[in-house]
Amino acid sequence: MKKLIVVIPLLIATILIFFISGNRFTALSAAKNNAYLSNDAELLQQYDTGSFNIFLFRSDEEGIYQTVLSEKSGPLYRSNASTNIPYNSDPIQTVGGISFTSEKDTVTFLSVISYDEEVAYIEAGVEPNVERKEIRKGERISFMFPFSEQIDFLSPTAFNKEGKKLYYYGYPKDTNVIQREDLKWHKINEPY
Repeated sequence: MKKLIVVIPLLIATILIFFISGNRFTALSAAKNNAYLSNDAELLQQYDTGSFNIFLFRSDEEGIYQTVLSEKSGPLYRSNASTNIPYNSDPIQTVGGISFTSEKDTVTFLSVISYDEEVAYIEAGVEPNVERKEIRKGERISFMFPFSEQIDFLSPTAFNKEGKKLYYYGYPKDTNVIQREDLKWHKINEPY
């Protein structure tokens, strides 16, 4: 009986320490506990890579999409990585993206919505891991790669059904001065 009196408080204290340090029983609860996740965040999609769980949220109050990554930590989950992308009215919008490396694994995630009827598919990746995904107006598609790479280095490009390049994701060409908001989809007026 005396052992039980000692063990139960120690067990409760241990669980409290794990929870205070951000550990949770599920990947989703860890993501929802992420310090940077908006209070009104609405879950749009969940992706499981095996080593990581990636969650795509939307916050109408803050006008942003949020990508949150949860990682297994022993029997529990932690979430220490997230990114934000502001809403915009561009014909093609990046709504999620994260590149992450841990001791166990690496991942790069990109999620895109197209509102341009002419866009038929999007390609992204780094040779030899380039993927092509069909897309329709108003549809969201996502790419997941087993390596860590800066999102714009994936050379995301949107094409029409004839294979003509219509948009590229990155910084504007022909400029030396760039700002954070310049990282977006740009219409291609000439072949590049």
